[in-house]
Amino acid sequence: MITILILIISIIFMKMYYKSSNYGNNISNKSADEIEEYILNIKSYEAVAEITIYSNKNTNAYTLKQQYVKESNLYKQEVLEPSSIEGLNFIYDGKMLKMENKKLNIAKTYEKYQYIADNNLGLNSFIQDYLESKESKYYNKEDMVILEVKIKNGNKYNCYKKLYIDKKNNKIAKLEIQDVTQKTLVYILYNEIKINNLQKEDILALELEIINTNI
Repeated sequence: MITILILIISIIFMKMYYKSSNYGNNISNKSADEIEEYILNIKSYEAVAEITIYSNKNTNAYTLKQQYVKESNLYKQEVLEPSSIEGLNFIYDGKMLKMENKKLNIAKTYEKYQYIADNNLGLNSFIQDYLESKESKYYNKEDMVILEVKIKNGNKYNCYKKLYIDKKNNKIAKLEIQDVTQKTLVYILYNEIKINNLQKEDILALELEIINTNI
């Protein structure tokens, strides 16, 4: 009897450990339609991403840390590279924008700020575009599941988005933003990404630190 009880407890513990170890990025063994549902129901994410922006004359590269919590509609983006603008970040909740420069230890708040709602670099922006457009689809291509959308009310420079999920590595791999000819103008490579393990307090922690520093 004791042996059976120990075995049951061990099985429960292993199930809890497996769930915990995969929590936040559990794409493993999902079909394409399950992956689509998983992506569209992301509640929060935290990522370090390499952003490359292409233009006719220049190519600019940035490394950004992005954080998003759907419940509070909070989105934070911090520049990690290049060093010339390192520490520049903003926090946006859909109405208010708070911008900060950690190097200069200055911060500014903008009320009823709307433009940043069109920020295309966030994964949350892709999800919103995908849900709003009537021209969204997903498909398999080699080891990738690709979610593709033609952006509703997009312009010639911001017309299509493609999100790549690597089934082999079980992770969100990259996001491409394309013009009307489907030429990639923005390439986002996710070096690190954690899904559904971020809280509102995690994003606001830095804000509280800034307030305490300025007191």
